[in-house]
Amino acid sequence: MIRIWNLSIPGILVLSLMLGVALNAATAFSSSLIIDTKGFASGQLSRVGRDDRFGRGMSGAHAGELLLGHESASFISFGSLPQNLVTNPFRFCFDEDDFYDVLDELIGYDVVIEYKTPRSNTLLACSAVNELVDIHLVDKNRPLPQTHLIGDIRTFEPEVSYGVEFGRITNVIKNKNLARNYFMTMQIGANGDKFRHFVMDDHDLYHFAIEGLKAGVPVKVHYSERLANRNIFGHRTRLFVSEIEVAGRQAGMD
Repeated sequence: MIRIWNLSIPGILVLSLMLGVALNAATAFSSSLIIDTKGFASGQLSRVGRDDRFGRGMSGAHAGELLLGHESASFISFGSLPQNLVTNPFRFCFDEDDFYDVLDELIGYDVVIEYKTPRSNTLLACSAVNELVDIHLVDKNRPLPQTHLIGDIRTFEPEVSYGVEFGRITNVIKNKNLARNYFMTMQIGANGDKFRHFVMDDHDLYHFAIEGLKAGVPVKVHYSERLANRNIFGHRTRLFVSEIEVAGRQAGMD
């Protein structure tokens, strides 16, 4: 029987099969970590400036920072979202020619930014992962097509708890590379540094959350906590949004 590196031909075939399975699994795992998103964030525009810490001298390396929600404090998110997508201050990159003058005028105001990842090649010198697409003021007089939406939860993961949270929606994200396409971050209460991350698998809830974010309205979010396999961030459960209800401008949240 022919042997290569002390392996028989049947052994080589088994090894090849095992390597093929391992490579496919590694490819699937790595693709699930690829960040390819678009999203919206809401808060007070607190900073714009040049970000050239990589020393490449690129004209497009400019950055801004948004303090999420209302009178918020800093945090770094390691929750059930792709890492670094939501931090506070929320950092983003932009092209100076398109946005700098506009951003300069909006410093200190409550704004909504639309962003995407990955960034364009001209912004690779910027340390933030999010690329600014558009910006406008939060419109508290924005007419909402509806004020209450009950959505669906399509996961079969077992429920371990449920509840309702009150606050402001600060981030809504669509990730094209994950099985769960939609994520949402909410500032709990009227202000401060308590934020909670949610998952959505309902297209209509995703769009309804965007409308609430753009209007800066307080909302009640109904959620179901579901047991899941431990993910790369060490979490065993995820909070799925089942219902969003505009709560009115109350509790000092105007």
